[in-house]
Amino acid sequence: METLKTAVIGAGNMGKNHVRVYSLLKNSELVGISDVDIERAKALSEQYGGNAYKDYIEMIKKERPDAVSVVVPTALHAKIGCDVLEYTNALVEKPIALTIKEANQLVKTSEKNDRKLMVGQIERFNPVIQKLIEYAPKEEYLTFSIMRLGPYVPKLRTTGVIIDLGIHDIDLVRYLTGEEPEQVHATCRHITVEDVEDHAHVFLKMPSSTASLVTNWISPVKIRHMYATFRDVFLYINFIEQTIQIYKKEDRETVKQETLDVEKEEPLKIELNAFLDCIAHDKPSPVSGEDATKSLEIALRATRIAYESDPNLI
Repeated sequence: METLKTAVIGAGNMGKNHVRVYSLLKNSELVGISDVDIERAKALSEQYGGNAYKDYIEMIKKERPDAVSVVVPTALHAKIGCDVLEYTNALVEKPIALTIKEANQLVKTSEKNDRKLMVGQIERFNPVIQKLIEYAPKEEYLTFSIMRLGPYVPKLRTTGVIIDLGIHDIDLVRYLTGEEPEQVHATCRHITVEDVEDHAHVFLKMPSSTASLVTNWISPVKIRHMYATFRDVFLYINFIEQTIQIYKKEDRETVKQETLDVEKEEPLKIELNAFLDCIAHDKPSPVSGEDATKSLEIALRATRIAYESDPNLI
């Protein structure tokens, strides 16, 4: 197994997880951690290894990593991501960027320099989604209902809940069905967070299915549930517990219940393994920049529609 040098830019909540997982993977040698708060980078360096830097360009030039995770506020994805792609391969956390123009800049920079660009749509790598793909052909889906709820976590934000959280489920519906939405409808509200929406309901009409996506930062508990309906089958998926319950209609009065056997694993570990594997074996990126841009485009469209539906929100 080829070992690749890895590094992380951003030592916030999600950046810490990238650092931890890179330090655990057998095909990874964590060589650097960069953050504008050098003390945060040093704290992670002492715990997990790698050298701490304030300047990420200095880190890349000195450590020469094969793979870099860009885990910074969304407004910085394009600038930092493009800088990284001038030197090496990059995994940019979701959403790919703040605008379509910025997303396209990332794609063009990766192509120009022949670098791998992957976007961190982590739910694609959740074992329940991989098990669901094994169980359910794309053409069978009729409806999706997805709830992604939880309390607000104060941090530097440049997007509302649709782009920050809802993009997970927009991406999942595209990924599971292999289709793009024909119609997009959305509503949203400001409840506790100023400037951006903290509760939203997005409706997607795909060519062969529909999806109702509810997401918020106002729930006191963290909920990550999906319900998928086929003609005679109903599935309940719990992303956190990584469980799938199946309810099959046997006849008019009988419903059979069973549980799919899911081999549990941390989605981020699977995701970063896939990133390193595509570099080591020169495979296509598991979540390409072009693919992630399509999900961003839908999320931006939903946000615009939601705000236009109620001028008081603007």
